[in-house]
Amino acid sequence: MTYRSRGRSIFEVIVAVCFVGFLVGFITVLCIGNYFRAKRAQERQRQRRLSKLAQQNNNQGRSPSQGGYGDHSVAGDTTVTGYEAPRIPSSVRNGVSA
Repeated sequence: MTYRSRGRSIFEVIVAVCFVGFLVGFITVLCIGNYFRAKRAQERQRQRRLSKLAQQNNNQGRSPSQGGYGDHSVAGDTTVTGYEAPRIPSSVRNGVSA
């Protein structure tokens, strides 16, 4: 079965192929752009995290005698230092209280 047997002209086939090519190209460009945007955002977040960690180490360094862990890590320690929960305005809470 060919395109001719279905009653399609060569013009319709060319238009269909161009349309499909455009859609595939457009989606490919969107995916590639999104990949590089996410990659840049990840790098910015990494730099932000490293600078914040360096600032905390310089400003708030604890010695082991003050209760800190010093330069070594404790197995299973999953605490996040310096995290502050986001503040939610009272108008957004919709009557739910913690």
